[in-house]
Amino acid sequence: MQIIENQTSLTGVQPKLSLHLKDHEGSKRLTIVGLWGGYICKPQTSQYKMMPEVEDLTMHLAEAAHINVVPHTLMRMADDSICYLTRRIDRTPSGEKIAMEDMCQLTERQTEYKYKSSYERVGKTILKYSSLPKMDVTNYFEVVLFCWLTGNNDMHLKNFSLYDVGQGICLAPAYDLLNAAIINPKDDEELALTLNGRKKNLKREDFIKAAQVLDIQPVVVTRLIDKYIRLQSKFEEVIKSSFLSRDLQDKYIDMLKKRLNRLK
Repeated sequence: MQIIENQTSLTGVQPKLSLHLKDHEGSKRLTIVGLWGGYICKPQTSQYKMMPEVEDLTMHLAEAAHINVVPHTLMRMADDSICYLTRRIDRTPSGEKIAMEDMCQLTERQTEYKYKSSYERVGKTILKYSSLPKMDVTNYFEVVLFCWLTGNNDMHLKNFSLYDVGQGICLAPAYDLLNAAIINPKDDEELALTLNGRKKNLKREDFIKAAQVLDIQPVVVTRLIDKYIRLQSKFEEVIKSSFLSRDLQDKYIDMLKKRLNRLK
């Protein structure tokens, strides 16, 4: 097996296998290849339990909120364990490369500095390079809000990208959405980068002030917050129907309730 990423972050603890979809005796088969396969498989890890299930659930919650995300699913492996599978969006079905750069590249920062920035700076970078700056920065801001609500404190510079699919440069679909807080509760920070100068104990006012830096009006933030308050019961249904253990389901729902209450 060729592991294509091994970082020190929470998601980096999980090995990522590069796969290619091949024809085999009249059917399709996923085969482990080098770095440039069309799919990425994230198997279970002994250090943090149920990471694939938590990531897939969080991606489904994003879809329930109509956030654009990369294609994803859960898949059972030969040893009966469950892995997370996603399709790369920087490759065409025929394997050709699509121009795509993450925020480390766009802000000219080395990977080891991926936590040394702010969400406002990422937003300004989107405003600078996007062909649809106002729409993309608003969609980006919603992803940041969603990540905070769903306990993702590992959404660093490499987890936001711009790409060119032939109709101009735009915000790439969301990927690596994971409730890291319930998997690793020892980390008490609520965000990977700063928002309004802080990483924890965030409140409604922090999101409003950060949005204003990006020329997003307070009324837009209010509408987004109201949207997620309305989605609370739907989110709870999705969580309860997931593959998570009952304990993790309860922790996920409890954290979501507490963070929504802090926005009211």
